[in-house]
Amino acid sequence: MFTNLLQRTWTVGQIIIARQAHAFNRDILKTKVRCHFPKPREVKRINVHGWEARMATEGGRRTLMRRILKGRYVLSH
Repeated sequence: MFTNLLQRTWTVGQIIIARQAHAFNRDILKTKVRCHFPKPREVKRINVHGWEARMATEGGRRTLMRRILKGRYVLSH
């Protein structure tokens, strides 16, 4: 009974360590690149909600981590 509990805990720990190893690696996370044209509204959207804007602040990195942990396919614009 306890070995099963320990084994399950260890597996969860492995998953957490594996996620931390590549938590903010752009090559792994940004698998889908959105096609966008340089329209003024889209430039503004990317500047406000884009990957670089999210990575620039602590709150943005927190937002990206929430989306990673939730399993979102697209993390940012």
